[in-house]
Amino acid sequence: MQETGRIASRAKLASKAAVKRRKKLTMWVMLALLAAVISGCGAADSSSKEAAGAQAKAIADSKSRSDAPQAAAEGSNAAKEQLATAAATAAGEAKSDANKPADSFNGGASAAGPDAYSAMDRKIIYKASLTMQVDQYAEAQSRIESAVKQAGGYILQFNENETTYEKNGNFVIKVPASGFSSLLGQLESIHPSTHKNMQGQDVSEEFVDLAARLKAKQVVESRLIAFMEKASKTDELLAFSNELGKTQEEIERIKGRMRYLEQNVAYSTIELRLTQKLGSAAVIQSQDHGPLFQRAFSALNGSAAVLTMIFQWIVIVLAAVLPVAIVAAVILVPLWLLSRTKRKKLLELRRKLSEENVETTLNRSKSEGPRETQN
Repeated sequence: MQETGRIASRAKLASKAAVKRRKKLTMWVMLALLAAVISGCGAADSSSKEAAGAQAKAIADSKSRSDAPQAAAEGSNAAKEQLATAAATAAGEAKSDANKPADSFNGGASAAGPDAYSAMDRKIIYKASLTMQVDQYAEAQSRIESAVKQAGGYILQFNENETTYEKNGNFVIKVPASGFSSLLGQLESIHPSTHKNMQGQDVSEEFVDLAARLKAKQVVESRLIAFMEKASKTDELLAFSNELGKTQEEIERIKGRMRYLEQNVAYSTIELRLTQKLGSAAVIQSQDHGPLFQRAFSALNGSAAVLTMIFQWIVIVLAAVLPVAIVAAVILVPLWLLSRTKRKKLLELRRKLSEENVETTLNRSKSEGPRETQN
């Protein structure tokens, strides 16, 4: 009995010691968890980044093991991203040169800013139109051609027209801008113009804008060539080649426009209309000098020209009316003859009826006369 009591007391002591150890262990575990939570808040960002990097790496590895079409699509997307990056970089580099004036169609710009772009450097297209009425057309034409050659210009277009009463010619003249004013003065010395118009178009701003666009496109072109040299995939090469073709086409278009502007700035345009009246009162009045018989002969020629023109118009009108008159005669003459025949028949019928009425009246009067005598 005493031994069983001792065993029971030892068991109770052991159980109490075990409970105490469990409480201490629980307390230490809770303290460890609390410390882990506090230290984990500071390292949460770095661990999340590492986890994201590991996840991205795993995704990349899985994609690299995928099939060939998916890899080609990724290469095309990478090429597009590189193209966009190149275009953005070129636009950023060309933005600083947008306001700098250029001196040729190769995109070169001077180091000075827009304030240094003086009136002497401006690009202006000059154009003038003249109308002259002369007495001697051939002489005026030869003098105009010699004046154009002396000014260093050339006749771009010429057309001539002559009618019964007028002869005229239209000239399109290109002359260097430095000799534009002097050529106008020489043309005015040949004969005062009845109509004159001058105008200028300032294309400096457009030229500067084209130069900036050209430089940006050339930067994109060089970047695309560099990308093509580094590209290893077929899809990337095709994408770069297409973009390079479009860029080079745009470059040539810009250069063509700049050449056109430079040529029109270098050579001004003069449109000249030369007229001479033939056989008119203006020619007769212009001949104030000369012998009396010569002036009378000129007046006779003018009158003869007017009569000739009137006769020609009469012949033209008759020629135009004759077909209509013939058709009208073919239709109206038979109708007129038919109506005339009917009218004659009606008149004869009326005449006969009137004669019969007269005879009837005479007969009645004769028959009534003897009856009255018998009564």
